[in-house]
Amino acid sequence: MKLQTLLRRCVRIVLPFVHWRVPVTLLRGRARASGGEVVLLSVGPRSAFIIGRFFAQEPAEVRRTRVPVWRLQRLVEEWRAEADLVDIEIDRVSAGLFLNTTCYLAVPRWITSWMNVPEDLREFGRTHRNARTDLRRIRTKQFECHLSREKKDFDLFCEKFHRPHISARHGDLTMVSPRWMMRYVFRQGMIQWVSRKGEKLAGGILTIKGKELTKRVNGVLDGRADLLKEGALSALYVHAMQEARRLGCTELNMGGSMPSLHDGVFRYKSKWSSGLRSHEGFLSANCVTLIGWNRLAGPVAEFLSQTSLIHHDQDGYSALWVFPHDQPLTAEILQQEYDKLDTAGLRRFDILLPGEAPAGFVCPANVSLIPLTAVREGGPEQLKCCELAASELTRETIFPDVNSSRQSLSRS
Repeated sequence: MKLQTLLRRCVRIVLPFVHWRVPVTLLRGRARASGGEVVLLSVGPRSAFIIGRFFAQEPAEVRRTRVPVWRLQRLVEEWRAEADLVDIEIDRVSAGLFLNTTCYLAVPRWITSWMNVPEDLREFGRTHRNARTDLRRIRTKQFECHLSREKKDFDLFCEKFHRPHISARHGDLTMVSPRWMMRYVFRQGMIQWVSRKGEKLAGGILTIKGKELTKRVNGVLDGRADLLKEGALSALYVHAMQEARRLGCTELNMGGSMPSLHDGVFRYKSKWSSGLRSHEGFLSANCVTLIGWNRLAGPVAEFLSQTSLIHHDQDGYSALWVFPHDQPLTAEILQQEYDKLDTAGLRRFDILLPGEAPAGFVCPANVSLIPLTAVREGGPEQLKCCELAASELTRETIFPDVNSSRQSLSRS
């Protein structure tokens, strides 16, 4: 673990020198949300996550160049007027030195979900409705679990479980960790196997640090979709909780996922999670994604309605989501959509509404309902200016007592 910390610090120092010339590209294509034509200004390594969520198919290059990082701010200001959305992938040191980061939403490369290890899984299932079905299914499918530190199991896991599973799940967005890095992690921990009648069906690499058990990577035999439907992957999570309890761990780190409340992997982990943390990968710990726009309407609003973004907010994380324009804005529908996306660990959840907040919606304390018209003509800096006022306005609508609304605001 000390070597990992040292490597992360070395990467932080080296990255600004390695990437001192930054690629800048204008991309044009069809929007995934509406099918209309949209333009993305991509700075740095292209983000498969943002491009895959913004475009319906591979976009075409309109213009491309490379500039020294100290000239990046000027070039981005010149080009961003042509773009609907700006995506900057850059190391944290360069971002702080050469960019005006107040003009962007700072989004982590990956976000980590964690949970307190439950005393009793049956009781946990009774209090966590979304996890109850998985717990029941795992019992009926008779999955078994055992741990291994044998070297031959590592090669088997990489070739037959992890790589096929990642490829089947992410397709063209697949990024498999280097074998040497996975082997290094394996030597610190162990492989968790889930089997049935002696046949290995799923596996994952686990490590332990203090009282925390961490799930590093998962895999399902040959990436088979039928095993996923049966609950083989869910069995890895449930048995990891049991192993954590047996080994005296009090927390389970469930690993990273894309920084969006709409991401499927994130949604699955949220049914178990107690909160969010920064991801400990070498690049994710030292790099940041900066998202910007000139006008929060049309393509950008449509993008954010389907890809809510988790972003840095002081010492924690908040989320931004636009209510879909094609749905009726009623208290019932807003509550249903909020329940789908809500997750533990958010400092604040900003919901942009196309109209007035519907009567009857009981707004949670950490939620800010913001009229889309108030931020339509500005970038992220305009959104930040509206957040505090919107929070107070929302609470005054729900709590007629002004003193109560101010106390709620100060607590949030």
